[in-house]
Amino acid sequence: MKQLFFILDFCPPHRGGIENVFENTISRLCKKGYHITLLTSRFDPKLKKSEQQDNLTIHRIGKGRSSFFWKAFRAGAKILRNNPEIEIIHTSTYTSAIIGSVLGFLFKKKRILTVHEIFWALRASFKPRYSSWIWKLCEWLIFCFPQEVYACVSLYTLNSLRTRYGIKDQKLQLLYNGVDTEFWSKEQVKENTIKERKQKYQREGKYLMLYYGHSGITKGIDYLVQAIPELLQANPDAILIFNLIHAKRDHLLRKTIKQQAKKSWSPDRVVIFDGREVDKLRELVACVDLVIAPSLAEGFGSVHSEACAMEKILITTQLAAIPEVVSGKVIFIQPRSASAIVQGVERARTGSIEAIAQKDFSREKNIQQLEQLYSDPS
Repeated sequence: MKQLFFILDFCPPHRGGIENVFENTISRLCKKGYHITLLTSRFDPKLKKSEQQDNLTIHRIGKGRSSFFWKAFRAGAKILRNNPEIEIIHTSTYTSAIIGSVLGFLFKKKRILTVHEIFWALRASFKPRYSSWIWKLCEWLIFCFPQEVYACVSLYTLNSLRTRYGIKDQKLQLLYNGVDTEFWSKEQVKENTIKERKQKYQREGKYLMLYYGHSGITKGIDYLVQAIPELLQANPDAILIFNLIHAKRDHLLRKTIKQQAKKSWSPDRVVIFDGREVDKLRELVACVDLVIAPSLAEGFGSVHSEACAMEKILITTQLAAIPEVVSGKVIFIQPRSASAIVQGVERARTGSIEAIAQKDFSREKNIQQLEQLYSDPS
């Protein structure tokens, strides 16, 4: 069985969509008998510097993305010298991509890069003028360092990489992220559990709306926050729930959410949770009437695909990779618009919902395709 070397900026217990994807990927590969070495950042000083878990060896360095970048070259070189049997280096955008490319070239290892999203000109929409140019320069630099395979998580990402950076087609592979449809299934949460949760939090007979995930500006959450007063006034029986994964903007955003809730004279109808564990999050999704995910950019859309797998009404935008991954009961709205979100909820309540055919993003299929990339001699 092949020896694999993963270099990732972050991995669990750091939480996010990308971290969850690789956690599951590495876990499944280990169960199949692959021996994996993982080099990642030690963002929490409480974490061990080294750890052994069955077929997985974890090395953690640095204090975050920046210090990890500078220390990973030396640490990665040491790992490769001590483990000459390693055949493949697998990295992810963004920071670790350069590290993997350089180390793969020096040690003559096959390099696979998972590409989640290409921002390029979109940076100007999310960053101040000068910092957006810095970010664009950094992204350009990343793709100046060659890889042997670019595993793109959506056709949108693949085409962005092809047209923006001119990567040759023979190096591009479409490899959709896997969605654990067995876990993200309404059948996994019993009706009695849903009833008990609603009784416990006094939400029986309420119309429950949920936003969950990161609070980053690309997620369009700012427009949902703007919509809070009108949303609650137009829906007197509604409760809006936020389940936020920690991000830099959290403190300011939470403050704004509370201010907006007060404007509606119903602050108790806006609830904020701190990144619930996945089992509790699934219960929360099962309890709500709809999920609002008004993203402005998505390389794949983990929240979107999970909500669809749970057969929830999804209010979202028709941008980037979102149309590729959503299915079931979907309401597409105009992006960057608070009023469009309010109108989307009205459409949901009146049954004006677009039905999209079911799509399959099984994690087993994802692993099979990944193994094919590993076994390809090119």
